[in-house]
Amino acid sequence: MTSPPLDTRTRRDRRWFTSVYEEHYGQVLAYLTRRSDRATAQDMAAEVFLRAWTTRESLRGAPLPWLYGISRNVVLEFYRGRERDRDAREAVAGRERRRGTSPDEASAVDLHIDVAQAMGSLSEADREILTLHTWEDLDPADIATVLGVTRGSARVRLHRARRRLARALGADGTGG
Repeated sequence: MTSPPLDTRTRRDRRWFTSVYEEHYGQVLAYLTRRSDRATAQDMAAEVFLRAWTTRESLRGAPLPWLYGISRNVVLEFYRGRERDRDAREAVAGRERRRGTSPDEASAVDLHIDVAQAMGSLSEADREILTLHTWEDLDPADIATVLGVTRGSARVRLHRARRRLARALGADGTGG
């Protein structure tokens, strides 16, 4: 199902907004859950859709990138001024210990920890753009909408973030 076409009249329509909510709530919640615990993510999702309803006239284009942009702002506001809860390596290692990892999984866990640590060493902007591209499966055009930048800028930022991640992992970025 895709959201119905959008025009000024439709943006004021509860049925249109209900269809957008039903279609995209799961994706918004998943985005938020990757950035917080489930209960907090549900609270933030409620805030996202409240803001979406009150600012629906500002929507230009597809609803999902717009909702991700609102979600991003809600997350930034939630975590603003807070110190990071824990080091990425400890977080991943602790999660794996609780799961009872077998020796066969050890190298996969090490890789996961290395990637988490490398991501943790990047700037917030680099982490955000890599997450939008990898986890949310957004293309540079949709990333541009979320971040409020041009498509060209989104492509350049994504390329540079990938290069910095490769360097943080100790790779040269060429696969070798």
